[in-house]
Amino acid sequence: MYPEKLLIVDDDALILWALQRELASLNIFTRVAETAADSLLELRNHSFDLVFLDIHLPDGNGIELLGEIRKISPASKVVIMTSDGSIHNRQRAFAGGAFQFIEKPFERDEIHRVLRSAARTNPQRRKHPRYLCRIPLRISIVDAEAAEADRDLDNLSGTLADVGAGGLMLRTEYPLREGQSVRAHVAAGNDPILDLLPPQATARVVWVAPARDFVTAGLKFLN
Repeated sequence: MYPEKLLIVDDDALILWALQRELASLNIFTRVAETAADSLLELRNHSFDLVFLDIHLPDGNGIELLGEIRKISPASKVVIMTSDGSIHNRQRAFAGGAFQFIEKPFERDEIHRVLRSAARTNPQRRKHPRYLCRIPLRISIVDAEAAEADRDLDNLSGTLADVGAGGLMLRTEYPLREGQSVRAHVAAGNDPILDLLPPQATARVVWVAPARDFVTAGLKFLN
């Protein structure tokens, strides 16, 4: 189940077209605004479950707009979307109450993950919210099989796709398998998302979704 009403705030016509097209295919009621002023007008006239909000708008800054949105529509979850995915912007976004933070250009599956997360998240019921990200990491295979002995299993590369207190999702070219134990090594940094992930976390692969050039896997923390 997805959110029923959604507002897109962006002055990029291509982004608006792509998001509207995708959301229309899901039968989601969608409105658009190209300026900060128009977005506040929409929020005063309609109730929205979710707001996709760009940072750089012609008449303002999306992160600075978060406070006004929370006053007008405190129940709306806000997703910051930007091509400037700096740690500084991410920190300011989450400090301002953003629900998620995604970087442009984003993929179709990232939008679907945001929609699913928004539909399922209830602050009074869900203990472990998950946060989308694109953070490089190194993977080590803990319980390798004999057939894997010819690979350097301590220096596999991957990308952290989302993380919560209970687990993570990653992408890697290595063909992970369900039930496998993995150590995820992330370089130290001040990204607030890294607070949820120890520098060296051990996790078990719960599910694997293969694609042509990589696999996406969901892992549950073991420590």
